[in-house]
Amino acid sequence: MGDNNNIVDMKRGIDSLKTVGNFDISVCDSVQHIEENPKYKKIELSKGQKMQLNSLINQLPAIMALDNMAALSSMPKLYSVTIPDGLPYTMMVMKNGNMTSVLRDQNGLFRCYANMAEYNAPANLALSSTVIGAFSAMSLATGQYYLNQINSELDKIKMGMDAILAFLHGDKKAELMSEISFVKYVYQNYNAISSSEAQRIASISGVQQAKKVGMKDCEFYIADFESAIENRNDICATVNNALRICDSLKLSLQLCTMGSILETYLSQNFDPNYIRYIENDMSLYIDKCEKVMLGGLSTLIAHVRNAKELPIKKIPKEKLIADISEVLDTLKESGESPLKKTMREGLRLADSQKTYYLSANGEVYIKSE
Repeated sequence: MGDNNNIVDMKRGIDSLKTVGNFDISVCDSVQHIEENPKYKKIELSKGQKMQLNSLINQLPAIMALDNMAALSSMPKLYSVTIPDGLPYTMMVMKNGNMTSVLRDQNGLFRCYANMAEYNAPANLALSSTVIGAFSAMSLATGQYYLNQINSELDKIKMGMDAILAFLHGDKKAELMSEISFVKYVYQNYNAISSSEAQRIASISGVQQAKKVGMKDCEFYIADFESAIENRNDICATVNNALRICDSLKLSLQLCTMGSILETYLSQNFDPNYIRYIENDMSLYIDKCEKVMLGGLSTLIAHVRNAKELPIKKIPKEKLIADISEVLDTLKESGESPLKKTMREGLRLADSQKTYYLSANGEVYIKSE
């Protein structure tokens, strides 16, 4: 009888959490063999996060059975967790010692406070902590997945350090390499860093500094680039020099972009006004830098075409123009700038509506974008 009462208390507790938190957990029969389905991606979890997920999953069969007023005929293989407002929400322990959930509405405002001790049953208090732990694990692991996606779209930052050193130009090399190395460290270890409050706070300061260095170096390379393209003494050397500076400028700009995204993820600040500010600020700066590169490279093509050849020294004009055009094509794709698109989508990924799929063995899947 005592076990049944505990299950009823747990059911009441999770129903309260679902109402306040605007989420739903249900048995999912519509997706078969999810681990083999290419439409779904498995989210990598740490050992500790798997334990947090399993703590919730192990209690779901009994709670789901209560919904149907009968025991489930077999152990469910998959559950769906639907969170219309997205996962960021914030969990806090209030000063009075009670566990409280603080959730943001679609406008980014704190919407409600749900006292997790609403029901005094020990089983419910334990379930509250279990749900909080499971959702926190899902949030961090999904953030890591999104950051990996974002990094794969930043063609300069994703390169190895040796490859970056091969094109990095000028006196800013050591400074920029240091910040790139730090940003790579943070994004690759986001999941673990975010699990440690001290490391998370320190990393926020670090990525803010990286953003400042990236912007300062952008300004340096803009001036260097504009000066380089005016040198017509040796057009071949001018083109090679300008393209190296252009690569360095793009790397610095991507550092600013990744720094902005990382700061948002680490702080878990998805306030719409803040996100709009970051989007607008970075969009304007990306436009400024890309406009300089587009104008400068177009001018450089004209310089190549007008370059005078000597009888004893031929200029490989077709190759030089092809090399310049290759860089130009990455900047003037139709529609939105690729870097602006990556920045905009990266800032909004974690806050978009998501359905998570939890397998009986403690794995988490999301549907591919």
